[in-house]
Amino acid sequence: MAYKFNPFTGTLDYYQSASAGGVVGIAPTNIGAITRWADTTATTIENSPGTNVQDSGAIEAQGFITNRQVNGTVTVGATESWISPGLQLQPGAVIVMNPGAELIVI
Repeated sequence: MAYKFNPFTGTLDYYQSASAGGVVGIAPTNIGAITRWADTTATTIENSPGTNVQDSGAIEAQGFITNRQVNGTVTVGATESWISPGLQLQPGAVIVMNPGAELIVI
């Protein structure tokens, strides 16, 4: 058994190292997809369908995207709605609206 010092409690906590295989992903994967556990073994991960993190930091989902401050380029897909509480576009920021996309600022 291994123990690690916990600086928050000042005690030694039981520690079990990860298995040699580590976490395994289920193919195919999507760039920018948010990862979620695929089962209860804590060793297999998969994409969350329809949920991604864009390079700008915006989180896109099939129902909404929220982001108060846009620093880069955000693309709103044809079947997506972007809901933003008090949208702030920084210098050089761009919002690309595909045909059928929706932008709602509240």
